[in-house]
Amino acid sequence: MNDNIFREYDIRGIVGDELPIDQAYDLGQAIVTFLKKKHPHLTTMVVGRDGRTHSLPITKHLMKAFIDHGLDVIDIGIVPTPVVYFAVHFFNTPGGVCITASHNPKEYNGVKMWAVWGKEIQEIKKIYHEKAFRDTSDKKGSIKDYAVITDYINYLTEKFAHLKNAKLDVVIDCGNGTAGTVFPELVEKMNWGNVKLLFTEVDGTFPHHEADPTVKKNMLSVKGELDRSSWFKFGLGLDGDCDRMAPMTRSGFLVPGDQLLALYAQKVLQNNPKATVVFDIKSSGSLTEVLTKLGANPVMSPSGHSIIKEQMIKHKALLAGELSCHFFFADRYFGYDDGIYAAMRLFEIMEESKETLETLIASFPVKVSSPEFRIPCICEEDKGIIVEHVKNIFAARTDAAIITIDGIRAQMAYGWGLVRASNTQNVICLRFESETKDGLKKVKQDFFEALVPYFEKKKLKEGIDL
Repeated sequence: MNDNIFREYDIRGIVGDELPIDQAYDLGQAIVTFLKKKHPHLTTMVVGRDGRTHSLPITKHLMKAFIDHGLDVIDIGIVPTPVVYFAVHFFNTPGGVCITASHNPKEYNGVKMWAVWGKEIQEIKKIYHEKAFRDTSDKKGSIKDYAVITDYINYLTEKFAHLKNAKLDVVIDCGNGTAGTVFPELVEKMNWGNVKLLFTEVDGTFPHHEADPTVKKNMLSVKGELDRSSWFKFGLGLDGDCDRMAPMTRSGFLVPGDQLLALYAQKVLQNNPKATVVFDIKSSGSLTEVLTKLGANPVMSPSGHSIIKEQMIKHKALLAGELSCHFFFADRYFGYDDGIYAAMRLFEIMEESKETLETLIASFPVKVSSPEFRIPCICEEDKGIIVEHVKNIFAARTDAAIITIDGIRAQMAYGWGLVRASNTQNVICLRFESETKDGLKKVKQDFFEALVPYFEKKKLKEGIDL
């Protein structure tokens, strides 16, 4: 297996070239070896998977490794990643994995593990490469099928019983991902007669579009439904494994994660004054303004769902979110990112307020912001070198206040810019913001000049829309 598949938050790569299926058994042995060291009393593993064509064979190899090492396996089938996390709580075990590549294209696959990230994944990589596996067990474990997805849906319908029979005029794009295993039954049980579901068939080839709802081109079907049918008030899409959800207004505006987090925070703070809210470094400066005005304790974090969860625990936060539309509720929930649960909280806010989504986000201070730009690098190792170079340039400037918890975020009098290395792809991520268009252009120019030694000038300009 290629070294670069052992990433910050999960193990993920192109099947065959980077992640050979026939090596999944040894990967499973490495995972067991690590988990048994971390949790000596571990006896049970929850295993779920997405609908990709290679998820089942990878799952079979992993499960064989688990039972060969004496662990019992609860096979919960094709499910969203948050349902694996739900099952970890449901079965009270620290062992849970989901075979998925989330929103990545069909040729990718990987493994997400409950509460394992960063240095721990690097330890699994070391165990795998050195074949330093613990001995297999004389007594093999067993495999038991369990449809925990029913318990998950029952949990949601119970917790949101006040939304039953609600007149939700919404289009939901399941994106041929694992959202299709939940939403049809959930909509039926909640008796939401005005909800229209798109692409509910789980199909790991993603025939209609890639399952990343934060990208506008992937939400064109939702926008088309909103344009054609005047009774739909808004739409939303789920990513491939349902740990993210992105909403779209009636007019076709794709709401970024920081604006939606501000909306969630308003509701949470009504019942929990001065609550801590964690947000990632890519978020707009407007979010800090809103949170402060609401009386929250705002905490900026490096990007990444595992890091966010750690920061939530550290600061005892009730709510967290990322620009990329990961949302985490410790208020009335378990504190992990669940796009389906986040959708339910949005439905709740809209039903209680009786306002449109446009109206609800209108209080977010308007700034001139760029989207997140993702610039490909020639090789994986270049990311860190480039970010360090930019960091040194801005650290030497007397007019820049810098934050270096994740890459470099430089604040100048006319705006701020951010560059960081992606933890999931071979790209650097950039975002810019200012009070004015001229200020935004100036910030972009600053970062362009810092980055141009590493990129072709014309492509870099196009990449940051300069």
